[in-house]
Amino acid sequence: SLTDLHARKLRIVSGEEKQFFTLGEDNASLRVNERIDREGICGAVSPCVLSLEAVVENPFSIFHVIVTIQDINDNAPQFDREFVAIEIVESTPPGARFPLGSGRDPDIGTNSLKNYELTPNPFFSLVVRESPDGTKQPELVLEKTLDREEQRYHHLILTAVDGGDPALSGSAQIKISVIDANDNPPIFTKEIYEVRLLENVPEGSLALQVKATDDDEGTNAEITYSFSDIANSARHLFTLDSRTGDIKVTGPLDYEEVKHYEATVEGKDGGGLSTHTKVHIHILDVNDNAPTLSLLPILNPVPEDSVPSTVVGVIHARDRDSGDNGDVSCNIDGDTPFRLEPSSENTYKLLTASDLDREKVSAYNITITARDRGLPALSSNVALVLEVSDVNDNAPVFEEAAYSAYVAENNAAGALVLRVRARDADAGGNGRVSY
Repeated sequence: SLTDLHARKLRIVSGEEKQFFTLGEDNASLRVNERIDREGICGAVSPCVLSLEAVVENPFSIFHVIVTIQDINDNAPQFDREFVAIEIVESTPPGARFPLGSGRDPDIGTNSLKNYELTPNPFFSLVVRESPDGTKQPELVLEKTLDREEQRYHHLILTAVDGGDPALSGSAQIKISVIDANDNPPIFTKEIYEVRLLENVPEGSLALQVKATDDDEGTNAEITYSFSDIANSARHLFTLDSRTGDIKVTGPLDYEEVKHYEATVEGKDGGGLSTHTKVHIHILDVNDNAPTLSLLPILNPVPEDSVPSTVVGVIHARDRDSGDNGDVSCNIDGDTPFRLEPSSENTYKLLTASDLDREKVSAYNITITARDRGLPALSSNVALVLEVSDVNDNAPVFEEAAYSAYVAENNAAGALVLRVRARDADAGGNGRVSY
């Protein structure tokens, strides 16, 4: 009931590092706390969901809330390069295809990149080929034989259009240079090169080698390698040896940040003919992130008459690693009258496990340890001091079971006859004795 929410102390607990949501002033509505960027949180993952929990008291209960972030068309397609230079030998027969730089659009679904357009030209047309990995690769198709002596350069504009309403677009300029004949283009040994690298691979390590061959001789058979299509984030992490085709790691890899890189490598011979191949680099997780713990106290101090299974706190464990490396379990160190009970994935309730007695133990130092299943396992802990509050569960006790005194018959009024004393083990007002 909405009328009960204030009395039941509704609170929002989020497992995310950023608090994207908060309670409204009416304490009954969930409001956006800061701008949510779906592309920054989830990238290409769909659906994009954020999980949080609503906690109420009297009685205690946890409600699990899942918020789905829907995409809007707020990103226009972009090309990695504003200018694309292509060299085509004049003896190239019609029908030859030349890969163009792919556009990138971080939006998903209908808002993602849908189509490419090319300025009309009698010598060239555009086809879009879908790669085995699902990406759309625009290719330039030669429609008529070129004549270098008649026209040495051709200028085109390639436009990438998304499916939003209204649609957004980005463009790149294509400059085509016509060169003299070189009748054998290079050929790569594979259409797609794939490699898997651990995220802790040392910088300078060899990731893989691409290799192309050319049946020509002399300079027309000398092949140089270069990245023709690669994201800026990957360009700082990998280098390509133009002579050997060696691709080396030159920066720190982080599986938690990026799990996959792809690039297009161009092999060009000395006569200007080129060919392309795809490179897929998969990053493998290692256990390099220790679990983190967050604690929400519910009862502190804990009344000593609390019944077993009373909720005193909520613990949320989080590990950025994946698989066994991110599978976290929590436990309480030592022997205490408290226990942990799983509530949902990586969320635990801290409960009383047995009766409490403030007169025996007035406070407990509790250490909760979170440990993952990696090899070797990583762990972290959080310390909590739980105080036990007093209830009036001890009656006063006299120091003696019976008192006796002798009084002279001529004793003056007001003289002390005897003194009795009782003690109470309770604290505060519960331990003050009156006679």
